[in-house]
Amino acid sequence: MIEVISKLTAKEGKEQALIEAFKEMIAPTKKEKGYIMYEMYQDSTNPAIMMVVEQWETKEDFDAHCSSNHFDEIVPKMSACMAKEGEVNICELVAM
Repeated sequence: MIEVISKLTAKEGKEQALIEAFKEMIAPTKKEKGYIMYEMYQDSTNPAIMMVVEQWETKEDFDAHCSSNHFDEIVPKMSACMAKEGEVNICELVAM
């Protein structure tokens, strides 16, 4: 299993638009092979900062997600709401 953690920063006044664009991605993503979890969190002290937390069975499943039609369609909507490019970390569990 891999966990993908992405930090997104919304443009001022575009926080809700970024959230709404992300919501469009949820239903089709849940149908993908290898999907485990796909959630967005908003920072409690800075509402412009969003964290997307994803879990996938394999890196290949995540790569397929990034090549999906809905990803190609929705990510530009999200990017239009962002102040800068997102930071993406692909992680593997090393301790529990």
